[in-house]
Amino acid sequence: MALYPGAPTETRPSLLPKLAIKPWVPEPPRSITLINALIVDPASGLLLGAQNNQRPIKHTIVIKDGLIAEIRPSADEDDNLGGTTEVMIMDADGLYICPGLIDCHVHVTAVPGVKTMGELMRIGAEEVHLRTPYILKEMLQRGFTTVRDTGGATKVLANAIEEGLVTGPRLFQCGKALSQTGGHGDFSPSLSGGPEHGCCGGDIGLFGRVADGVPAVLSAVRGELKAGADFIKIMVGGGVASETDAIETVQYTAEELRAITTTCKQMGGKLSTAHAYTVESIRHAIDNGVLGIEHGNLIDEPTAKLMASKGIYLTPTLSCYSIMTRPPFEDFLPPSGKVKNAEVMKQGLEALKIASAAGVTICYGSDLLTSMQALQTEEFAVRATVLSSPEILRHATTNAAKMLNKSSLLGTISKGAFADILILTANPLEDITILDRPEDHLKVILKQGRVQKLTRFHTTDKNPYIQRLY
Repeated sequence: MALYPGAPTETRPSLLPKLAIKPWVPEPPRSITLINALIVDPASGLLLGAQNNQRPIKHTIVIKDGLIAEIRPSADEDDNLGGTTEVMIMDADGLYICPGLIDCHVHVTAVPGVKTMGELMRIGAEEVHLRTPYILKEMLQRGFTTVRDTGGATKVLANAIEEGLVTGPRLFQCGKALSQTGGHGDFSPSLSGGPEHGCCGGDIGLFGRVADGVPAVLSAVRGELKAGADFIKIMVGGGVASETDAIETVQYTAEELRAITTTCKQMGGKLSTAHAYTVESIRHAIDNGVLGIEHGNLIDEPTAKLMASKGIYLTPTLSCYSIMTRPPFEDFLPPSGKVKNAEVMKQGLEALKIASAAGVTICYGSDLLTSMQALQTEEFAVRATVLSSPEILRHATTNAAKMLNKSSLLGTISKGAFADILILTANPLEDITILDRPEDHLKVILKQGRVQKLTRFHTTDKNPYIQRLY
């Protein structure tokens, strides 16, 4: 009954979706059928159907509810499929279908708008929140449908992306990385001696939080897991960007590390990963239960073989060091950081070759900050100087999905997987560097069945629902 004369007694049906508790949640995605596609299979390093030296076969991919529902060889009748307002037909016409890319080492809160590392550490939280969606949208437009943030992002942000409130890649995050006082995650002023830390940890910055001693690290790791961290990042060695710790330092005691890794195991079997460059810091991490290594630039052959035997993941980040030496980023690091940057840069490619030869499971990582993130795909070109294209593509698909424990859903074009799909004009198995030129080669991006980018297509008068890509 209306409260006043003439008041509406019911809401117009067209407005009902906007009255939902979360009105930004989109409707289920439109069904899509891709026809005449050459499917890239990163796991085998071949085009689907090209086994035993046979010619690759064009395939039809049926996508429903954001998942790949069917894959079959294309037939002549597929060219006459009748699309509808509910079903989009895309004719790939021999273009290459690749799984969406996965970057396993990003910092989405390291936003543009500043020139130096020092300025980045002083940026306000509100500016970070407002600028982060720009970073995420740009990553998705480069073909990264999933990213793993190794310090800074939160579960709240991941949920906002999943619900459609923010446009960006699917986000796996660790919350804040854990650092000892004076470690790689401690960016408090060095002359002050750092903040006084209580039993529950101290300073919390853009990327990390400081915790010293077993009680404090237990509180910190439990706090991050409670907040929804998908994994835990630990600073176990010195870093380039931090001023107070040399590269060769080994951080955290064995007791502190074991407290963290045991908690990860007990609270859902969460993976723990360590920032570490040197053999000493890598072995310290592995000996105390860490399951992943970030960077690893100074690794040697015995340590690489140890990692391979234990199934320890390695996420190198090589392009970032060179990027920070050339305009307009040559002054991003402080003088001490420039020296350390040169130290780790010169051995990075050799470390990659050593790890690959030892059989380590290697993942793709960019580790870029501020406006440098526009060069996120350069890592493909850097790795291509020493490794083959099929192997590098596995870094950003098959291997990454395995580390995220999502092998059946991510990094693959197969039935039941998320419809995270890139349509390319060239075959990345023959030349991985095409992924470093998305403006030339990346024509379509689907993330879980939703079109994020669609260029260079035409329809016909005969069937306006079929979009022919070219």
